[in-house]
Amino acid sequence: MKKLSLLSSLLLVTIFVFAQNDTLPKFTAIKKRTGEIVLSWNSPYKNVSQINIQRSKDSLRSFSTIHSVPNPNAKSYSYIDKTAKNDSGYYRIFILFEGTNYIFTPSRKLFIDTSREVVASVEPVKNNKPVVATHPKETVKEDKPQTPPKPVWVPSIYVFTGDDGNPVINLPDAAAKKYSIRFMREDGKLLFAIPKITESYLTLDKVNFMKSGWYHFELLEDGKLKEKNKFLITRDY
Repeated sequence: MKKLSLLSSLLLVTIFVFAQNDTLPKFTAIKKRTGEIVLSWNSPYKNVSQINIQRSKDSLRSFSTIHSVPNPNAKSYSYIDKTAKNDSGYYRIFILFEGTNYIFTPSRKLFIDTSREVVASVEPVKNNKPVVATHPKETVKEDKPQTPPKPVWVPSIYVFTGDDGNPVINLPDAAAKKYSIRFMREDGKLLFAIPKITESYLTLDKVNFMKSGWYHFELLEDGKLKEKNKFLITRDY
């Protein structure tokens, strides 16, 4: 009877733990009593190419990628943020599907867990049978050649697609420095250029890019290449 009761308790604890994980586009962001900041979720999506965790000081702007999920098609995932400087951050998840479609989840403020920890003690099972020592056979493991990981695309923190689908140029020190930018099609042909950027936060109309798809850019600071990356323009539905 005690064994049945213990098994039921463990089952309830397991169900409770899994129930804590939200399902994307919702996710859980919690700071535990141990001080660890844990982000977790269950995923209903298929054919996912990339999932990035992004963090910001506020809930609207300046999101930057802090982690790329190694297996974007995993049914559940947890990540410990070890680089957060305080408890006032916001998080969101960037999900890129195969093709040109992607979504940003709604931003979520970090939840502070103040609940008390409950520790259950389990009495060890006594075994009066004699112990027979066995010597397992030695096995030689063959080293299998490791395949190099696929290159992971990380969105730029300077040029990215905003929540409304329009490209954004985010340069907080634009007034103090000389920035310029070139936009190219996916085949490398120049689309247009902005010779001087004076605004710290500039939103471009995506109609300037004529059609949906990937676009490359080269961001220059004082004539020197600062970043070379790409972003995605999605079609309106």
